[in-house]
Amino acid sequence: MGWCTTADLDKFVAAAGGYLRSTAVENTLLLSAAQAARSAWDPRIAGRPPGTARPPATGAQPGMGAPPPGSSLLFGWWEPPDGSEPRGAFLHDPAVPLLIAGRAPEMAAALAGTLAKMGRPVTGVDGPVQAADAFAAAWSHREGVSIRMHKQCRVYRLAGGPDGMGPDGMGAAGGASGATWAAAGPAGRLRVATGADRALLADWLTAFAAEAAERIGSAQAMADDLIGYGGAVFWESPQRPARVRDAITWDTGAPNGETGYQPVAMAALTRPVAGTVRMSVVYTAPDRRRNGYAAALMYAASRAVLDGVAPRAEPGAGPRAGSQVVMITDTNRPNRGVARLGYQLVGERTVLRFGPPTGPLPGVRTTGPMPRLPTGPLPRTRR
Repeated sequence: MGWCTTADLDKFVAAAGGYLRSTAVENTLLLSAAQAARSAWDPRIAGRPPGTARPPATGAQPGMGAPPPGSSLLFGWWEPPDGSEPRGAFLHDPAVPLLIAGRAPEMAAALAGTLAKMGRPVTGVDGPVQAADAFAAAWSHREGVSIRMHKQCRVYRLAGGPDGMGPDGMGAAGGASGATWAAAGPAGRLRVATGADRALLADWLTAFAAEAAERIGSAQAMADDLIGYGGAVFWESPQRPARVRDAITWDTGAPNGETGYQPVAMAALTRPVAGTVRMSVVYTAPDRRRNGYAAALMYAASRAVLDGVAPRAEPGAGPRAGSQVVMITDTNRPNRGVARLGYQLVGERTVLRFGPPTGPLPGVRTTGPMPRLPTGPLPRTRR
């Protein structure tokens, strides 16, 4: 059959939802993007009062729904010639790289032809390595654009819970268990961000985007959204006075003489979709790095997801038993603590961006000989 396309998210979910849920870990980006298409009008997600938006269409899967009117999003799924279940899918937003689900290169190459015939502008592609390479090659051949590597990523899934314990007492990745690591980790605690943290959260999101060369839109809006569903968490470190004389007047800011705490690292968690939560941002303040705070945060945040502490469950959602915790890391920014915390590698992705059309350099205008200046005897100088 080949690629089927639609602008109706409900139709897309009905056709490809089963395939995407069965491969939720490796396709968490596409699932989250489809869920975000609904957030523009869903009162539970966008924070609008009930009655200002229509309810989800009948039969829509949890976490998905119809996109807002006038949306330029395009969805699609691959129907095999034998009529079996879909084996691939995509989501195209002209403002960001095309998201592809499925690893078969031939499907991705065929998608380039489908989108080209529809006149869809494509700025890049984000997908499994083989699929992204195949699509980029086919698109470049058709459109004559250049291809630039933007990012290479690894997809990890938390195996065996955040303690990562196996039958032999070792971690899921063969190292020390997460619980053993946590006992020797830095002192501190996890805290879910609140409205009082809006300014700090927005500042750190902006700093993360600058360091990772990512576009996040409005950092303030993203901070509000994360706080709204409990998707932002901090790792706080106990603070003590730097000088002895400061201890006399030091106010802990906590009751019963407890030690004061200060945020040193932040993580962002996506809304649960298809039983999967992705840790999308991990950021440590520059002056607090190389102290193990990021690893401590990832461990505590992973446990918080499985315990249902963060992000908060949406109304009507059932218990979060069996949730999958996913993390996608940039290979240019290696995170050595991922395997030690019980995360296992499940796949690799690449993000390619397309540049201006390529071709021979324009010919340089030919020039002729420069006109000769008139010459003659030099004037004699007076003695």
